[in-house]
Amino acid sequence: MPPKRKRTPKVKAKASPSPPPPPRPSAARSASSRPARAPLTTDTDRSKRQLRALAYIIIAAITSHTSVLSLSPVYGGTPSSLYHVQILSVLFVLAWFTQTLVLKSWKPPSYLLPIMAIYTPAVLRYSAQWSSKLGAVYGPIVTEAITLYPLFTLTILSAASVALENSTNVFLDSILGIAPLGFFFHHLQAVLPGYIGPLIGSTWFLTRCGLWHAIGALFTLANLLSPSRLPSRHLTSILISFLVPGLLYNSNQNTMCTLTPAINATLADYNHTLIARKESLTGYISVLDNTDINYRVLRCDHSLLGGEWQQPPKGYSWPADKDFREPVYAVFVIMEAVRLIDPPPKGDDNHNHKALAIGLGIGTSVDALIRHGIETDIVELDPVVYEYAQDYFFLSKNHTAYLEDATEFVARETEKRVARYDYVLHDVFTGGAVPAGLFTREFLMGLERMMADDGVIAINWAGDLNALESQMVVRTMQSVFKGCRSFREYAEKAEGQKEDEDFINMVTFCTTPRNPSTRLTFRAPRQEDLLNSLTRKQMLMPKHEVDLDTIFAKSTNQGEVTLLTKANTGLLKKWQRNGAVGHWGLIRTVVPGRVWEEY
Repeated sequence: MPPKRKRTPKVKAKASPSPPPPPRPSAARSASSRPARAPLTTDTDRSKRQLRALAYIIIAAITSHTSVLSLSPVYGGTPSSLYHVQILSVLFVLAWFTQTLVLKSWKPPSYLLPIMAIYTPAVLRYSAQWSSKLGAVYGPIVTEAITLYPLFTLTILSAASVALENSTNVFLDSILGIAPLGFFFHHLQAVLPGYIGPLIGSTWFLTRCGLWHAIGALFTLANLLSPSRLPSRHLTSILISFLVPGLLYNSNQNTMCTLTPAINATLADYNHTLIARKESLTGYISVLDNTDINYRVLRCDHSLLGGEWQQPPKGYSWPADKDFREPVYAVFVIMEAVRLIDPPPKGDDNHNHKALAIGLGIGTSVDALIRHGIETDIVELDPVVYEYAQDYFFLSKNHTAYLEDATEFVARETEKRVARYDYVLHDVFTGGAVPAGLFTREFLMGLERMMADDGVIAINWAGDLNALESQMVVRTMQSVFKGCRSFREYAEKAEGQKEDEDFINMVTFCTTPRNPSTRLTFRAPRQEDLLNSLTRKQMLMPKHEVDLDTIFAKSTNQGEVTLLTKANTGLLKKWQRNGAVGHWGLIRTVVPGRVWEEY
């Protein structure tokens, strides 16, 4: 038998497992495989960015006003702002669209802004010495080109970059963003002076130098609102190392920031000495002595508010019993001629007359009225001017002072309907311009209602008789008062003026329409009127009368002249620009340019 085969046990084949389904891609992996998208922007994110951009815009507006304040002592308030707003408007638009449409994702180095702000006072200090060569028109532009414009441009670049970060439609958002922010910036430019002005000088951080340091601090805070834009620790250390020297220089050597012996060492070369200085709401106020011909003046920005001789001028001597100093400027003495009107108010020289002074200066005219026994009220906006008039020009104490805006004073007192002032002195000219509100028909009518029926007002006006602003102001005076007569300080116009220019100090005397007299006349001064003063002996009696009607009749601009009212004060401000530039040149012949530059 054949051998039996061994049966090989059948091994049941295991079913091979089916391949697992491909893993479903994770959310992270699928996201990386799709084209990158900008993260969704929530309303909260957008609001935060707008707030950060708004912070830069607010600081830009503060910087704009601080720059004008800083230039005013060297160039005067009006010349400093001639083209300021226009240039910044152009820079705003250019910087905004350059960042949003050209640079786009580039992040401006906003961390440089604090350093630029801190070093600005040093640059201003050294650039001031070129003011005489640059002039009142180009000087502010050139100075701001190396101080304000770079700082302002980087600020707007930073604002635009923050506002449009992660934008999905940069073009549309840049158009929609510039409109509200630009309007807000220009609104701040207009209103900030009214808020900052009354506070100037109240603390060091609210001085011209202190404001630049405050701006540096504000920029630092604005940068901290965007942590992603902060520099690295290493770069931060480098920035701080640059910041410290600027702070040390400003606090120890910069005469714009701190009073050092260096300022009088410089002024000594020009025969001047700084006696006192403060910053206040109307400007940089200082007392200066001329050590060559011995007179003292009160300075406000780039203007003089008055002066007195400390010693007799060369070739003169004073009476031994003289108990007060001689005035330097004759125009203030001419204003005292309100007492020479004949017949006097109430028909009696010995009557207990009362006077009101709108604007003080050093108090030359006001002090004379007080010395003549006239009860005098003073309305002066600037408390530092009032303080210095008492401390350094020895204003008599027996008076009543109202340290406030004259428009508010007159509005309040007019409501009382008490006509009580026999004499009014109106002298508010400074820096080549006047506060337009104090020459409006409404303001002058308020003064007229406060005057006695036969009261007299003396109004000091400084300007070019051929200019529209002079015609406008004089016509407004004549529309409110009666019998007006105008007298210039000197017979001839000042040297250095063009043939068609006649920039003068002029005092106009008027009375009320209620006065039965048709023409003002002056009596000759008596010995007691002169107060033992050589200047009053020569200048108290008005001499050089100006026939304004004849001058204005020759004007080719008569059709453009209108009365000044609250509604059109902007017109006077516009017309005064040329006058302010002309005044800047004239005042530089009175005090050397280097003295103006040292503040």
